[in-house]
Amino acid sequence: MRANCGCVRLNALSVGTCSAVPGAITYGALEGVPLPTGGADMLAVIIAQGRTSGPVFWLTANIHGDEVAGIAVLHRLLNSDIVDHLRGTLVIIPSLNPAGLRTHRRHPYYDDRDPNRTFPGVRKDDDRLREPTVFERLSARLFESMKETADYYIDLHCASILSIPFSIRDRVLYHDESERAAAEALSARLDAMVKAFGFGAVAEYTAAQYIAKELHRSTTGAALQELRLPAFAVELGSHTVSDESNVAAAVIGLRNVMRWAEMLDSPNEAMPPLPMPPDARTRRRDDGPYSSLAGVLDYRAAPGDYVLSGGVVAELRDIWGRPVGEGTIRTTEDSWIIGLEDGVLAYPGAAIAHIGLVDEAPLVEPWPR
Repeated sequence: MRANCGCVRLNALSVGTCSAVPGAITYGALEGVPLPTGGADMLAVIIAQGRTSGPVFWLTANIHGDEVAGIAVLHRLLNSDIVDHLRGTLVIIPSLNPAGLRTHRRHPYYDDRDPNRTFPGVRKDDDRLREPTVFERLSARLFESMKETADYYIDLHCASILSIPFSIRDRVLYHDESERAAAEALSARLDAMVKAFGFGAVAEYTAAQYIAKELHRSTTGAALQELRLPAFAVELGSHTVSDESNVAAAVIGLRNVMRWAEMLDSPNEAMPPLPMPPDARTRRRDDGPYSSLAGVLDYRAAPGDYVLSGGVVAELRDIWGRPVGEGTIRTTEDSWIIGLEDGVLAYPGAAIAHIGLVDEAPLVEPWPR
């Protein structure tokens, strides 16, 4: 892995058929999944390079095919004069999942795995001997390109239909005590990068949940845990549609991160008002509250609300409108509501919302065993 020094020679960077040209925006493609009907999916690649050396900043979107707002963010970021002010290089892939984009589905039709759990990283014990899937093979090639060039990385996502924009900051995990000091330094760098972006932020699930859900094999999880790059994910609100206010705010956020990384010299832009957590305490992403009964939900809380422990998130009724059980689903902890589950149906044991919970656990931890 190259050192994070921003020292790549300006004329030496290529991804697929796209090669950087100082002072220009260039266009090309990286060959994707080969198709049995001939040809292959192609991942569009854009490289914008300034005339002076600086960091290499990777930006991607649409790893889930129905999460489309990030594409508009990346297109808007690339205004015609960006390279006149840029120090270093932007590597942009607007869609990591063109098959899902075409079919408007979260997963590509040729691989059953969540594409955002296919990047290199520690596999589960019962998963280590199988052959890599078709998307895992593509993710491994993308990962190698990033390994060769990247200094920073942000991946753009969307959450549930009713959700707010926010950033997700992973915990930095380490295997051996000798790695701890470097992990602490990386964590501090990541905190500063997330703060520069300017959205409300949550830490990822607990370390044990994180590994169980294979989030260390997500785009930014693999970049952080394997490549040790400052990397995080941004959620841009609703999937399926592109929310204008969230798109505009994310473009500002990316430019401000570039200023933080000393890729742009202009003053920071003011972020428009966004939903924020109620205080500065660290919060982790979690799911809940959970329904213990089946029924139809009538939500009483909205994304962005802060609901104290015991507060009502939704009323629960049967299809005739009669209360089911106690007739309400309540929080068990003080909860910042970052999104509601799509639809209005509740099933036993299923979460009805996505929440941010106060979390005092360290953001740098040993790898769970």
